[in-house]
Amino acid sequence: MGTWGTGPFDSDTAEDFLDELEERPASQRVAVIENTFRAAIEAAGSPNAPVLPEEVVAAAAVVAANVPAGSSFSWNEEYPDITEWLMKPIMPDLALTAIRALEMTLPADGWFWRSWVDAGEREEAQATIDSLRSVLRLVGES
Repeated sequence: MGTWGTGPFDSDTAEDFLDELEERPASQRVAVIENTFRAAIEAAGSPNAPVLPEEVVAAAAVVAANVPAGSSFSWNEEYPDITEWLMKPIMPDLALTAIRALEMTLPADGWFWRSWVDAGEREEAQATIDSLRSVLRLVGES
């Protein structure tokens, strides 16, 4: 089915990433997320990146869901336990790395944005990414 919505978990790729995280003990989830961000940053937007943009967005959304400001995201209703997936408190470095990975993976002129056929959906996806960045910045600045 591919992508069916503009939320951070609304694609097969994101769902697969969440399944992988959910299968791991809580103590290993942060390592998987950090590795996802690191791979995205090192690939610097390359089309041959070892991680897909949807994985980076999903990882950033998991981090954001585990901070107080992100606990009320509407997509948390689909995954009610997601707010307990990571050890607390979320470290500022993890939030800042998430922001950097999003920036490297989703450049303004990148294929992720061009892949949206409907301009309204592209704007909704942008609003989702912007809200993730806002929550992550709150943590990164603390």
